[in-house]
Amino acid sequence: MTDIPYPEQAQRFNFSWIADVIFHPARAFRRIATQTKSTWLTPLLILSLVVLVNVLVVGGLKNKAAQMGEITYPPDFQYYTPEQQAQYMQAIQSTQGPVFTYVLPAIASLLGVWFGWLILGGIVHLVTTLSGGRGSTMLSMNIVAWASLPLAVREIIQIIYMLGTKKMISSPGLSGFGAADASGVSLFFSLFLGLIDIFLIWQILLIILGVRISTKLSTAKSTFSALLSVLIILLLQTGISYLVSALSNLTITRPFFF
Repeated sequence: MTDIPYPEQAQRFNFSWIADVIFHPARAFRRIATQTKSTWLTPLLILSLVVLVNVLVVGGLKNKAAQMGEITYPPDFQYYTPEQQAQYMQAIQSTQGPVFTYVLPAIASLLGVWFGWLILGGIVHLVTTLSGGRGSTMLSMNIVAWASLPLAVREIIQIIYMLGTKKMISSPGLSGFGAADASGVSLFFSLFLGLIDIFLIWQILLIILGVRISTKLSTAKSTFSALLSVLIILLLQTGISYLVSALSNLTITRPFFF
């Protein structure tokens, strides 16, 4: 008689899987693909925790800059009327409280983590199904969640950098290739580049691996499905950032953005 190996079943929390996802992703996603229940809680809790720590660090740096009188002015500030300049300075002072520095950014970051996961997971399942994949919605959600661990690594590195240099990150991703005074289509392109970095590429590679293992799609179809899904998410994120940027250039709404 030959013993049939049964797949390792997930617990409520699976912190022991983290190292495998980072250092042995093929083995990790083969394990994830065999699960019969949700395993997404652990990576999303980790990502939520590190983004909250990031918010605390950024908030502390903003408070320190405000205490030292450092203010970031809009590019066209010198062309404002005296009344508009006074309004802008008053708005800056009113947004230096803990609600604008910590609470709202924390809520926005958590919503970005959880809603981003829900949307990306749904898109991955839809695209892979249309491509002939045999995976379930739950499996797609598990894969997307665990494939998001590189984003947690990025947050940790940013936190270490900011704590070490006492400076905030001003040009994330590839945004440095965009024009500093960009507007219109150039601004949209610059915001899009700001979302692209090595950690996003790492995440995409993990999604491709997870999709290929779990759905039995070819490498080409798995790659297409992952790239298309992430591209849709990036365009949505860029569109929201562009809208916020456009609205923040209006005199009436400028005080409400930071």
